[in-house]
Amino acid sequence: MTAFTETESVSKIRIPTPFAVGDVNVYVIHGEKETILVDTGPEHPESWKALEQGLKDAGTSPENIDRLILTHHHPDHIGMAWRFPTARIYGHGKLVPWIEKDQLHYARVQSFFREFFAQHGMPPEKVEQILETQEKYRAFVHPAALDGELSEGDLLPGLQSWNVIETPGHAQTHLSFIRTDGVCIAGDHLIEHISSNAIMEAPYEGESMRPRTLLQYRETLQKISHAKTVLPGHGNTIDQPEALINTRLNDQLEKAEMFLQKMGGEPVQAAQLAQSVYKRVFEKQPDLTFSETLGHLDLLKEQDKITMELEDGHVWYQAAHTGKAAERSTGQE
Repeated sequence: MTAFTETESVSKIRIPTPFAVGDVNVYVIHGEKETILVDTGPEHPESWKALEQGLKDAGTSPENIDRLILTHHHPDHIGMAWRFPTARIYGHGKLVPWIEKDQLHYARVQSFFREFFAQHGMPPEKVEQILETQEKYRAFVHPAALDGELSEGDLLPGLQSWNVIETPGHAQTHLSFIRTDGVCIAGDHLIEHISSNAIMEAPYEGESMRPRTLLQYRETLQKISHAKTVLPGHGNTIDQPEALINTRLNDQLEKAEMFLQKMGGEPVQAAQLAQSVYKRVFEKQPDLTFSETLGHLDLLKEQDKITMELEDGHVWYQAAHTGKAAERSTGQE
């Protein structure tokens, strides 16, 4: 058992995945009247086998899950939701097109990324590599449907002692859940052994601007700083979440300064900077390294340490008070 009160207990099940991130944690909450599962793992035979066994070890079965709660839309968290046809499924409203595998949504996302990556200097072959990776990743989700949407301040259905907290950053659909005694199921919002990537996303339908995901993440990390224990989506239970959150926030500031130094005094594009900083890792994971770079450029721009300019369809960043950036700031361009 991971955490318990007089009327409920929480069991952790580790699910193997075919992804580099390794195992994913899902949680069974044995409530007074209902049994709730938080997240599922990806749609994969080994993952399903482990989930079935884990549920059995926790004293339940897929048929006895009353409600399924999803922290965010990534395949290692929602892929097997369809395997619980008798459970009611809940998640953030923006999760709908991902769990339904809405092809129009996918097309909008791809169209955005093609243009966005080109503007930021991503080589065409890397753009195709990223889009192909996204498509392969989505194959680990089987379509399902939400029965209810959750938002900030809601109580978890079937559990009156758990509150919903919207925690976008790692994903725009991300939710965390905190119990009145300070136990928090946080998905990928806070992980002990790695810093969660604030993954860039396209604007959702009805939105005009991409979210500044690292800025979001820094803000929403602090929303769970009062938790006493964090049950994460990967890795070990976190017993001192506030200290880890402060470490993450400080590390981000230090990394932003590293990027600033790497930029030098000349204009640079985000993809060029990512390639310069991450080198061989960029070759294998251009999407994640680009997200990491872009997030820290957003942070530097928020701090007024860099400027951004769109010129002939290309986005350039430059340290403030150098070269053209200095000319623009003094009106001498």
